Amino acid sequence: MLDAFKVLFPFIGNFSTNFSSDSAQLNDTVTATVGLVPTVQDYDATSGYKANAAESKDLAADVPVKLDRHRHVPTKVDYIDAISSKRDLYRMAISERAFALGADIVDYIGGLVLAANFSQSSIYSAANSDLDMLINVGGDMNAKGASPMGRIGIVNTAVMATLMADSRIASRDYYGQLGRENSGYGVIRGVAGFEAIYEWPTLPDNYEHLTGFFATKPAVVLAARVPSKIANPSESMNRIAPTTVQQDADTGLAFGGVEWTDPGTFDDYLTLASVYGAKAGKQGGSAGAITDYGGHRLITQ
Repeated sequence: MLDAFKVLFPFIGNFSTNFSSDSAQLNDTVTATVGLVPTVQDYDATSGYKANAAESKDLAADVPVKLDRHRHVPTKVDYIDAISSKRDLYRMAISERAFALGADIVDYIGGLVLAANFSQSSIYSAANSDLDMLINVGGDMNAKGASPMGRIGIVNTAVMATLMADSRIASRDYYGQLGRENSGYGVIRGVAGFEAIYEWPTLPDNYEHLTGFFATKPAVVLAARVPSKIANPSESMNRIAPTTVQQDADTGLAFGGVEWTDPGTFDDYLTLASVYGAKAGKQGGSAGAITDYGGHRLITQ
């Protein structure tokens, strides 16, 4: 049931996450932890290597994340359709629910990629968002001290089309990236210091002309739990609406499922639900605050 999620949203695991199959209620707060990069020091002839040593407790920051979204994907299988069709309507109804919830989470994260949260940006038209753009964005991230490890990009379809059309990316003499092979969404791997660049067609422009987002792990902190009434159903609820908890083995993201039958019509209803929230970058603060420099916006003007 989570197959669609695993294939299409691998980049969720590239952010800082606090996922659990534990339960929570809407507007509960979960504390996530992000790692911070220590400062390099000169060797001190008097005190040796211990001079100006960073305290280990200062190399991690606790980020409270409010679970302010309770989202679910309700579907219905009509009794008359189920008994008159040779198609497995039940399996068809449940097969894409994880994808729908995953897409909702990604769109929510995209809505946080704002100037108020990330001060760093580069201006390129979609037609000019090629390998040179990637090199320049990576260099700008280097200049701000962003971690060189695990960098990813999420771009809209127009930018991905330009990247895939760049002969330096596509040619086997350079990177040999085909962009789209096993999925309708493009993925370019191992180019210009980015672990992967993913196409996301519904990346919002946020009224700021956003076309892409390049990030390291601390840029976004995402937390999710299973709704408490699903994870801990009453005995009476479980008799009429069995619940399940399904967890993605790769990311740890868990969803709660509920199924029930209308006693009058015998129509089947089922849904998959999650409570989640996220924090991004400087969280409305000043430039360089919190994890501001972990992200870089691509805009058209």
